[in-house]
Amino acid sequence: MITRVDKCSTFGIKKSLTKSIQYLPRLLIDNKLIPATKIGESFRYVGKYFDFNMSNKDHKQELITLLEDIMSEIDLKPLHPKKKILLYSRYLLSKFSWHVTVANLSKTWVSENMDSVVNKFVRKWLEIPVSGTLSNVFLTSNKFGLNIYPPSVKFTQCQTVSRKALKTSPNDCIRNLWKSTCDNTNIQYDVYTSTKEVLKSFKSAQEDKLQNHLLLQGSFFSNITKFSLSTLNNLWSKSQSSLPKSIYNFTIRYINNTLATRKNLTKWGIMSNSDCSLCLNPETLLHVVAGCQSYLPRFT
Repeated sequence: MITRVDKCSTFGIKKSLTKSIQYLPRLLIDNKLIPATKIGESFRYVGKYFDFNMSNKDHKQELITLLEDIMSEIDLKPLHPKKKILLYSRYLLSKFSWHVTVANLSKTWVSENMDSVVNKFVRKWLEIPVSGTLSNVFLTSNKFGLNIYPPSVKFTQCQTVSRKALKTSPNDCIRNLWKSTCDNTNIQYDVYTSTKEVLKSFKSAQEDKLQNHLLLQGSFFSNITKFSLSTLNNLWSKSQSSLPKSIYNFTIRYINNTLATRKNLTKWGIMSNSDCSLCLNPETLLHVVAGCQSYLPRFT
């Protein structure tokens, strides 16, 4: 077997007085010096980065860069918003599964750094303002959502699979490893038995947010849940998917009450009067869609 020195690297840690420090080892193969990992830098082994502080900073930076590059590339495609979201859901999330499984990341870091990048592009594609919630979008299609989820949910799913593999391993040592690590941060993953349970928990949290916390933006969801029929829900999903971009985005913003009605513009501090300029009644969401008597003759 031929060992290529240019494909190798060395990483050294030694004891100095009472603490350990990184140093540059000198190892040779056939009188050729193996490159040493520089002080403060990391090396990569089986897809995972290792440095002296075990900070994982290089892997984190790689993830963010890769995420932004792929999302930007999808953004530049002349596609319908639903197609862009489909690319994100089917391609990008699968691509990140390995990274979020082997890398030593926290759920908080993924939520704050990766979710924010994805949410920014989803808002852009669907024309949802910063003040608008994405909870509606994260619901299933039979509940007027788009059936997608952020990277933090994929991260939790991957951790759940990894932890379950340790727990159910036929090897006693592997099971002991699970027992010795089933505390602290791993508790939040061990409560799930499958990836479907992770997704169900996330969807339930979004529904609870819409029904009990976001009273204005969740008003449509709360009412439609009480009065709509399941056949209507399925029909809505099929009809919405065939709409052109402008009307498609209109329906999304209608559901979470972020259309630029005078009522919302007043709430956002853009206008001082929330009354309709034609009939002088409050220009709410329902008023714009079906309530203004002055508009009726134009469509009948």
